[in-house]
Amino acid sequence: MGVVYPELPPIHWRNIHSFLVGLTGGIGSGKSAAGRFFAEAGATVADADLIARDVLHSPELRGPLRAEFGPAVFDEHGEVSRPAIAEIVFQAPERLQRLNAMIHPLVRKNFDRRRKSLPDGTVMVYDVPLLFENIPHEQFREFDLTMVVTAPLEVRYARVHARSGWPRDEFERREASQMPLLEKEQRADFVITNDGTEQQLQTAVRALYAAIVQAGPAAGAKQQ
Repeated sequence: MGVVYPELPPIHWRNIHSFLVGLTGGIGSGKSAAGRFFAEAGATVADADLIARDVLHSPELRGPLRAEFGPAVFDEHGEVSRPAIAEIVFQAPERLQRLNAMIHPLVRKNFDRRRKSLPDGTVMVYDVPLLFENIPHEQFREFDLTMVVTAPLEVRYARVHARSGWPRDEFERREASQMPLLEKEQRADFVITNDGTEQQLQTAVRALYAAIVQAGPAAGAKQQ
């Protein structure tokens, strides 16, 4: 495993409240593991997928979901069925777009509320699988650093197959629904190539986290 950039990118805190990292990657790249290592190092990690799951079950979405997808997306207890929705939207990109249009404003509201509640000097990592696909361009100025975890395609497929048992065609279908990983790498400020051990990934994440903290307002105050 190696870090694509031979040195860490320039790190600047634009305010004392928080340093916001946008974290993404390809399917099976190790993005979630990187998020876990950030949390273990001391960062506050917000997972967009987990927030979206909560939002999907919120009362304010029940009416729009029923209007868009019908009663079939509710189970026998009247609760939203994520598998039923997934079966529909993964076969109809335009319906996935409409679903995202319902969910994303509520995810954003939830995320903003969490971020505002943080104490000053917090490093916050926002784990977003579709960071470059779904975050509006004007919101990217909020990120102090964007980061992609990547790995060769065959390595990623082997991980996903071992973890979830997906056949090759399922992996390729889901891969095709996302922005090409190479394009994500080109857009990101920092890229970690995760084709080694988890220990190596953890070391790379910890080095980045330590550099962010060292550049932060608390470190600056200590030097005065």
